[in-house]
Parts: sequence; structure tokens; C-alpha cells
Amino acid sequence: MDHQGNGQHEIRLKGAPISQGIAIGKPIFLSPEAEEIPNFPITMGEVEGEIGRYRQALVSSREDLKRLHEDLTQAGSSEVAAIISTHIEMLGDPLMTTHMECKIQEMLKNTESVFHIVINDYERRLGRSKDIFFQQRLSDVKDLSRRVLRKLSDSHKVPFDQVPKDAIIFARELVPSDTASPQTSYVSAFVTQAGGGMSHAALIARAKGIPYVSNVAIDFIEKIKSDSVIVDGRTGDIILNPSQSTLEKYLALKKLLDKQYQQLENGIDLPSKTLDGEIIQLYANINHLGESKLASYHKVEGIGLFRSEYLFLQDNALLFDEERQYRIYEELLKESGSLSVTVRVMDLGGDKYMESTQEMKEQLMVESRGIQFLLKRKDIFKVQLRALLRAGYNYPYLRILFPFVTSIEELREGKRVVDEVREELLLQHIPFLKTTPIGCMLEVPSAVLICDALAEESDFLALGTNDLIQYTLGIDRTNFDITPFYHPTHPGILRMIHMVLTEGNKQAKPVTICGEMASNPRFTELLLGLGMRQFSCAPRFLPLIKKTLRGISLSQATGMAKHILSLKTSQEISAFLER
Repeated sequence: MDHQGNGQHEIRLKGAPISQGIAIGKPIFLSPEAEEIPNFPITMGEVEGEIGRYRQALVSSREDLKRLHEDLTQAGSSEVAAIISTHIEMLGDPLMTTHMECKIQEMLKNTESVFHIVINDYERRLGRSKDIFFQQRLSDVKDLSRRVLRKLSDSHKVPFDQVPKDAIIFARELVPSDTASPQTSYVSAFVTQAGGGMSHAALIARAKGIPYVSNVAIDFIEKIKSDSVIVDGRTGDIILNPSQSTLEKYLALKKLLDKQYQQLENGIDLPSKTLDGEIIQLYANINHLGESKLASYHKVEGIGLFRSEYLFLQDNALLFDEERQYRIYEELLKESGSLSVTVRVMDLGGDKYMESTQEMKEQLMVESRGIQFLLKRKDIFKVQLRALLRAGYNYPYLRILFPFVTSIEELREGKRVVDEVREELLLQHIPFLKTTPIGCMLEVPSAVLICDALAEESDFLALGTNDLIQYTLGIDRTNFDITPFYHPTHPGILRMIHMVLTEGNKQAKPVTICGEMASNPRFTELLLGLGMRQFSCAPRFLPLIKKTLRGISLSQATGMAKHILSLKTSQEISAFLER
């Protein structure tokens, strides 16, 4: 440990590197969703002080919301900014002001307890209504009440939606709805106790270029008084209270890495073709509206994957709100211009469902995932399809992708629901997109083994290698302890990819790879050799993949892939790729 000029020691810890990069900033500890609310009686003489404390919490909440609204508006997140405007207005509602103050006087309990009781009663009454307006109101009340309760708390921890700029987030675990939110633009790095290298949170952190280190004892770090911290996502090093010399070293290193990335971006305008002239189509994976502009900036063919479920993980009232969904999809298509846009209908269930809010779990009672869930809940499925087809009326480049297809019956039933929605819109004289390509996402072995039948009845196929590896190898990719067993180079995985590409080429059906393998230059030559001609990855990785493609000979890649398919173990294949 090195000594600091301020008397503090430099402390170095080691974690597991999840997402590369270097961050230097102030540590912020993330509060869990559910914290115990204090409950105790007060005297009449203490009422005025409690009301004053409550009023200050409202003022502070309003100030935070105004700053957040301004930042979101500047970032172009108009849909989320509109929700924040509603929350600001609600702070002036009599329920939140005079009624709450009267209840504090009447119940003679601490403010947090009274606030919790009153809001819970209000939420129960709103929850009885099936009306979309009241469901939206319920979601807004829940969000706002959490914010006010946190302001009343003396905890040094903060919720994700209140993190300051350049924050280095320390948390026991991250969920996709946090890492996918626009608020991540404020975050310099993530450090967690739990979380695997292939979890959704990890994938999103890498896609956004946010350094991430896992397997770190958060409780220990909380006890250390630290004003600054360095996170090295390449090595897993966490440095608390860095010395001046350490700080200077990492500032220089960070500057060098930023320069190297900028040099990669200088090749944006170059065509994505191999040394022997084969044109390869590059697409962008995005999670929210603001990222569609990045796709246009990187000169790609289109958006290969819009993960629509992240909209609902952040705001579950949106599930039943056709008009708001319609406005979001229309804005997405408008921002994308003439680029093709593939929207994956919501893939709720599985690990995403487990990380969603408690009220969403109670409301949806999800026991299945992807297209299976949507076919059970056709009311939700139809709302999304209606909004998509309406939004596509003036934008014929829309493509719809069904997630987690496991059988031909699911594909057929999903297409029938699309036809039903078209018929309903026609009878209602509502303008909509008459024809749109329908695709299947292949993420489980059962789908790969019938890829010939699925290709025959689909317009295109998409390979989701993250889940395909998990379900083929029988592992939990969200678990850090399982990460060493997550082998993209397993011969079974590569043979499956080859099988899908062979069938797609045979039937002249395009196949796109949109999993983590698409963004890793280590696999680019191999995938090309197997027959892949369409890559879709996060915008951040596009410059690197383009540069890699431009240095590959397709004829050599084909020979290399043929040799790799003859190898029998993932270790042999990994060693060959390393050479």
C-alpha cells in the first residue's frame, strides 16, 4: 500500500475483468430496490419538523427531476423526458402536498412511515383498474414514491436513476434495466460482487464501452473512506485512493486507449469488404432510441437488432399502451431514415424476467419465454404488433423478429397473430404496413436442428449465439463461477452455426449473427469461413469489426474454417485461433 499526501493509503483489490477500459472517478454505492422503511411514533411538538423534512424531500426531488429532464432532452430521449415531466407535475398534486402533511399530523408517525402507508393505499386503488391511463399513473406513482423515500433516507447509497456524472458504480449486482437505461451515459465504470461475464448487464456494458469488473467484495469497499477510485477493466484491478504517480500513469494510459479507438473510427467511411473484394453487410444492435443515430453515423446497412424488451423492463405500463409504443417505434424508424430496421418483439422471460420488477412478475405471471410467452399473452403481443405495423406505414424497411423460437408451430402461430392484427387494423380503417419480413431468432438447439423448416417459412434468420451457447452447453451464463465453461469455440456450437448458414444459403434466406461472437474480432475470420455474410453488433464494435474484415482473405478464411470444423475440442480450436 502506498501513502497519500492526504494521509490515506492506496489500496489495490483484484476482481474479474468483464468489460475492458479504464475509468477514474468517484465511487458511488448503488442502493437496492427494496430497503426497510423506519416506523416510529412522534409527538405533536415534532410534527412541524417532520413536515419540514418532507417538504425538503419534495423540493430536492423536483430539482433532481428538472436536471434529469434537461439532460434527457439534450440527449434526444424525448419519450423518457416526457415521463419525467409528468413526475415533476405530480410533485405538486394535493396527494403529495397538503394531504400528506395532514396525514403526518393525524397519524403522529415519522414521515417515511406515513408516506409509505398513504402511497401504498393509493397504489392498491389504482391497481384495481384495468384502464391504461390508471396503469400508467400507477407506474408513475411507484417511481416517484421511491424517489421521495430515498430523499427522506439518510443512506449514503443512491438509486440508479440519481447517479451523478462520471460515477463509478459499486453494487452487489446489476440488472439489464439499469445498464440499458439512458442514465448509463453518466457512468464511468461498474464494479459488482455478483454477475457473470456473459450476463445481459455485462453484454450491455461492453456494448457501451463501460469498464466493468465483477467478483469484488462490495461490503469491504464500503467500509473504506475513498474519494477517488481507478477501475481497470482489462486486468480487473480496483485501486482506491490512488497515489499521484498511480493517477498519472492511468490518466496517460486512458488517453492512449481513447486515441487508439479514435483511430479505428477514422475508417468509418471505408467499405466493409474483404481483401479479395467480397462485400460483407454490417448492422447495429441497439437497445433504445438514442442509439439509432449511432447506427447512421457508422454507415451500416441498418439496425440488425432492436431489443424492444428493454423498453418494458424500464416501464412496464408501456406493455398495454399502444399509442406510446407507436410513437416510440415511429421515432425509431424516422431516425433510421432509409436503413432497414429489425425489431425483435419483446423477449420477456428467462433471466430478463427474473431481473424485472416485482409488479411486472405479479402482473404477467411469466412461466415461459420469448415467442412462447407472447403466444400465451396475445393481448400484450397484439398491442406491440399493432403499434409496429402502424409505425411502419410510412417506413417500409421494418422487419419483425420472433425471439426464442423452438418449433415450427410457434412460428406459424406467431405469423397467424400478425395476420389477425392486420385484419383488425384493416377493418378499423387504420393505416398500417401491409407486408413486412418475418424472421426467426435461433437460440436453442431444437431450433437449429429444424433450421431447414424454419428457413422455409421465414423471410430471414438471426443467430443469437449468447443463448445458443448457454442452452447447448447447459450452463448459466449469468453466474460468474460458470464463466470458464462458456466456450464459443465448442465444436458443437461451430457445427450448429455452419448448419444454419448452409441451410440459409441453400434456401436464399439471409442469416445474421447478432450475438457476442459478432463483435469479437477473434471469431470474424472463422465466421466468414463458415459462410457468414451479415454481422450485427453494438455500434461501439463496428469500427473494429470493419477493420478486421478488411484485412481478411475470404478464400483463406474458408480453408481455415474447414480445418477448424475437423478439430474435436474447444481447447484445440481456441489454440488454433490464438495462433
